[in-house]
Amino acid sequence: MGRFPKLVPARSALRIAGVYALAAGAWIILSDELAFRLFGSAPQFALISQYKGLFFVAVTSLLLYAVLSARLASIAASQRALSESESRFAAFMDHLPVAAFLRDPEGRYVYTNACWQEHFAGGLDWRGAAPSRFFPSALVQEADEDHARVLAGEAVDERPLRLKGSSGERDWLVRRFPVQLDGRIFVGGIAVDVTDQRCIEDQIARLAKMEAIGLLAGGIAHDFNNLLTVISGYAQLLDLTHPAHAVAEICKATERATLLTGQLLAFSRRQVAQPEPLDLNELVTSTLSLLQRLVGERIRLEPDLSPGAAGILADEGQIQQVLLNLIINGRDAMPNGGAIHISTRRIAFKDGSESKGLGLAPGLYTLLTVSDEGHGMDAATLSRVFEPFFTTKERGRGTGLGLSTVYGIVTHGGGAITAESSPGAGATFHVYLPAADEPDLTAQSGAPSQQGQECILLVEDDDAVRNVAARMLEALGYRVLEAAGGPQALAAHSAAAGVQLVVTDVSMPELQGPELLNLLRERDPGIRAIFMTGYSEEMANLEPGQRGAAVLPKPFTLQSLGAAVRAALDAPPCGA
Repeated sequence: MGRFPKLVPARSALRIAGVYALAAGAWIILSDELAFRLFGSAPQFALISQYKGLFFVAVTSLLLYAVLSARLASIAASQRALSESESRFAAFMDHLPVAAFLRDPEGRYVYTNACWQEHFAGGLDWRGAAPSRFFPSALVQEADEDHARVLAGEAVDERPLRLKGSSGERDWLVRRFPVQLDGRIFVGGIAVDVTDQRCIEDQIARLAKMEAIGLLAGGIAHDFNNLLTVISGYAQLLDLTHPAHAVAEICKATERATLLTGQLLAFSRRQVAQPEPLDLNELVTSTLSLLQRLVGERIRLEPDLSPGAAGILADEGQIQQVLLNLIINGRDAMPNGGAIHISTRRIAFKDGSESKGLGLAPGLYTLLTVSDEGHGMDAATLSRVFEPFFTTKERGRGTGLGLSTVYGIVTHGGGAITAESSPGAGATFHVYLPAADEPDLTAQSGAPSQQGQECILLVEDDDAVRNVAARMLEALGYRVLEAAGGPQALAAHSAAAGVQLVVTDVSMPELQGPELLNLLRERDPGIRAIFMTGYSEEMANLEPGQRGAAVLPKPFTLQSLGAAVRAALDAPPCGA
């Protein structure tokens, strides 16, 4: 605020006028007396009086000019200071990122800032207008009620409003307050645009909700995996001695249930992944031969595989799951039949600018593209296509986990996925996978024997899982020591001799699997180990010395258990 020039007080002005009147009167009387004495003749006195009068007028004019000049300069300085103050205030208010307004007691607008005019005036003249000129009746009623309460001296809380302005519908937070001007009460207000804040809050709430759903889904899948291990294990043991069609159907059902739990775990990002160099082209070819029967005769699977795009670094089962979900999604989009095109090619991102939109680091990637000729998706559907539990299928036909599972697998594995579609033009999914050298398949000749006679310490707190795993190992010829937890395992190891391998669950009460392995290796540094788990984060938290242990994902089969045990026993002892 500028400083206003100080004006002369009224009493000082009266005092100055009195002094001037006395001085002027004394001048007239004394000057006449002096002139009469000096010039006694009437003509000379008259001439001197004229000169004296002119001198008095001149002096008085000069004094009046000085006073008026000072007064006018003071007024001009005050006006400049006021104008500068108003300009600064207007510039400040117009640059505020909030909408501000002032209404008189009758409810008319007497001031609005640029933000308010931009969003709500719509080019209309707001001066002296009422809210009904700019807002719907329901909103005007609420505003007038708050206006009356402020004038009555009542406290008014912030009011959230959804207002439609020049930038569309936005969320605003409006606060009103009293302003006293010239002895009257006006109502001021500010409206803050909280649309972006609300969006962030909604996103955080959705993320928290999805995190909770993910934890629930992962927990259910983990417990279900234990049940599937028991069912599948006993079915396979029964199939060894009493082969039957019913047993085969049980095994097929457990395989399908395992796929569902894999989707739940992939969605919650808790699935155990075992990335390894893979030949993507061979994996696609073998998977398509199985999927052709699944999609039916009306769907054509048309691969176009580039020889230079074969090597990827990924988990084989998860890539099969990605292919399965994308192809099933394409099949469902073509109820009258059509073609699904599957292609691979190598792509290189030389710098971050090329892959920035995908969230990928520069480097080599293999691009897997799956496209269909189906009904396609509109923009609203496309924006939610990877959202968990979102599905366009009728009730009972889709879980909404398929594409969200694909998204979780690909991104968790260091890749990216994008979707392109429009109504009537089908859909295309681009999957970017980290490239790797092609695996050496020449050494893979025939399946190694899974049987043996070594002594294995089996530690599992779930009785049913432990019992079936022990029966499976015994069926393969191994000698098994069972323990329901860490303390029992330590006691069994002390009482027995020749234990070469410990197969232990990771999460157990009293003593966790990694802690148990540390204690066992203090006794026998060369003991080999296999961790059984269904959670990927359990393996990520292992200490460096424990990460050399093999991992057996749940649910496991007789074949996968036998292969893992045989590979661990044939490997060099720990520390060798």
